[in-house]
Amino acid sequence: MSEQKDNSRSQSETKWYNRMLTMVVIGVFALVCLLFIKINERVEVIETERAPKPRTWSEIVASDTLNAVTLQTSFTAFEYRGRWYGNEYDNAKAVAEALGLKLKIIFVKSEDAIADSLFWGAADLAIWPTAYSVKENYWFLRATGPRWADGQCIASSRKLKTDLYKDSLLTDSALAELPKYKLSLIKDSHQWNVYQNRSIRKLYDFRPYVIDTIATDSLNTELLTDSMIVGLTDAVMLRCNVARLMRDYYPSLVVSDTLPNSIDSLAWMVTNVADTLKHKIDSISSELFDNTTPHYTVSIKRVTEQKRSRTKKIHYYRMKDGAISPYDDIFKQKGKEYGLDWCLLAGIAHTESRFNASVISTKGPLGLMQLMPSTARIFGHEPSEVLDPELNVDIACQLLTRIIKSVRKRVPGVSDEDLLSFSLAGYNCGLAHVYDAIRLAETLGYDPNVWPNSVEHCLRLKSDPQYYRMSVVKQGKFNGAFTINYVNTVMSAYHEFSLKAAKSNSE
Repeated sequence: MSEQKDNSRSQSETKWYNRMLTMVVIGVFALVCLLFIKINERVEVIETERAPKPRTWSEIVASDTLNAVTLQTSFTAFEYRGRWYGNEYDNAKAVAEALGLKLKIIFVKSEDAIADSLFWGAADLAIWPTAYSVKENYWFLRATGPRWADGQCIASSRKLKTDLYKDSLLTDSALAELPKYKLSLIKDSHQWNVYQNRSIRKLYDFRPYVIDTIATDSLNTELLTDSMIVGLTDAVMLRCNVARLMRDYYPSLVVSDTLPNSIDSLAWMVTNVADTLKHKIDSISSELFDNTTPHYTVSIKRVTEQKRSRTKKIHYYRMKDGAISPYDDIFKQKGKEYGLDWCLLAGIAHTESRFNASVISTKGPLGLMQLMPSTARIFGHEPSEVLDPELNVDIACQLLTRIIKSVRKRVPGVSDEDLLSFSLAGYNCGLAHVYDAIRLAETLGYDPNVWPNSVEHCLRLKSDPQYYRMSVVKQGKFNGAFTINYVNTVMSAYHEFSLKAAKSNSE
């Protein structure tokens, strides 16, 4: 009997012990969980406190500077010969001045990087035209500033045979034999989103195209267009207003109609915590900008009118009796004075101004040879003076002879033809960028004394981060496609005028 009592007591004690042990284990586990949560909360707080954040309006005012982020393109913001240009830059500068602030431009590589710059406080305002459909991917973005609507179109450097696909009776075998064209799109860009939109793909026939996906940080739409012009792709998708603007750079550009259902609203962006800044920019924008018209309308109208006036000059100056322009005597006089071929001077004037001595470019250059105001001052003249054709050509000759001497010293083995190409590139974009391309050629194994497919190619490489970040590249990123096109255009005009002059002399 006593043994049974002892056994029952032992069992009850064991149960009590196990119960207590279970409670202790549960308690310890709960305590560990609480400590873990607390530690995590503390880490989160520390990380949040240390992380950058968007600036408040008072902090912006205290710094006296408005930080604006964008992509570097000819229609947003870019620096050229020491001055800033670009439609978005002009608008942002007007807004900053109205706010009593200085404007600081920050360049990034992609729309994702623009959103990150705003989120982490590296920038206060994004002046990249962001589509509302893209904005929806970022919960913290809010539209501000000038707002407008624009659609997308397909642009190509030549007429593509896409009409062949319109035949409703085409069989699969016949379709397989039709030509295919490479359509390059930047991944996750607005254009990429448009292509992925099913409603657009139902209404627009993309069968002629093979989609070439470009990495987000590789190129922007403008550089992609440049790569198409030189034959690296067949077609790109652009905003319609941008395509019209690009057509003024590349007259051969073929632009389709607006893609159905592709019209979207666009605007600048701030973060959802920048209420004061957003309100102030919106108030200023309603006074400064006309939001009822498509963006870039003013810029396009100005360039188009200038282009039309130049076209009339071209036809007018198709002169008889072997003459090239009304300024032939000046070209011949100054060419003889500075040891330059007068037909080369005519080729530069034709490319720069279409022989319009009174033209003033929207980017600042003046007169026949499109001299920058800073260049006029370097040679001791006020900008208003260099609209005189003789003085304009004289200063251009002085500048060109300096460039030629510098190039010949830098690459002594260069041929006469390549020397002119090097010098014309320096006349257009500055010798610093040309010397960067020469150093790249030396580094990458190209011939630094040769322009075509060598230094020319390396100048184009300066738009690629893989190359413009190399130590031999002193001037950084540069889009060389426009300069290369300029050199080819001047050299073509030079040879054409030389033939005409020779024919006239022989008669």
